Amino acid sequence: MCYNPGMLEVRDLRKSFGAREALKGVSFSLAPGEIYGLLGPNGAGKTTTLKVLAGLLAADGGSLTVAGEPYHREHHELKKSIAYVPDQPFLYYKLTGEEHLNFFLDLYRVPYARRREKADFYFRYFEFEEYRSELVENYSAGTRQKLLISQALAVEPRLLLLDEPLVSIDPLVGRKFKMHLREVAARGTAVLFATHILTLAQEVCRRIGVIVDGRVIVQGDLARLMDLAGQGSLEEFYFQTVLEHEKPAEA
Repeated sequence: MCYNPGMLEVRDLRKSFGAREALKGVSFSLAPGEIYGLLGPNGAGKTTTLKVLAGLLAADGGSLTVAGEPYHREHHELKKSIAYVPDQPFLYYKLTGEEHLNFFLDLYRVPYARRREKADFYFRYFEFEEYRSELVENYSAGTRQKLLISQALAVEPRLLLLDEPLVSIDPLVGRKFKMHLREVAARGTAVLFATHILTLAQEVCRRIGVIVDGRVIVQGDLARLMDLAGQGSLEEFYFQTVLEHEKPAEA
């Protein structure tokens, strides 16, 4: 796939919480059909970046473009093309799994004619069909995560935001998720994937960005970056990159 920026353009994104500057000028781009890994230590700004893109937080500065259009949190039409799997999920526990999925599809105005097919597929594919009519309050953490992932994929977003999506997911279902994610990307969805699981990022992401202290310090084609750094794995490249850019006391 040739790199063709255009689905998401992030330029000089800034966000502060009181005196703490969480994002200090974050910039990167995603092309349609690309899976881009956003990596970094705790507190580096990964989740804040995704929350701004999802419209949960307002940026203090910088610019965002989605599918060629300027984007902000009140741009509701563009928000319909974006789906988000957060790192700390919020679910309505008194709904059943199927009711919850339908509620989410209501928000995105997915036609009723397609809903049964989508529900059948995702409850079977992610192996929680037996919980379809069960209240979400009775779900395990892993089953709740399967529901969150299913909802985000079912709306067929043009931009998919994933913040540690495989937390609590068992390896077998995780493998199926990775396979399906590649299929989704092949159909043109751009995927921004924030994770601490470096082996996962190396397996599914073609391009990566490493964010440290609110700035993307390096980004580009994963294989080329590792080759230039003389590293044979993403884990080795990541540790080398982060330690070189952290403050001496922290390193």
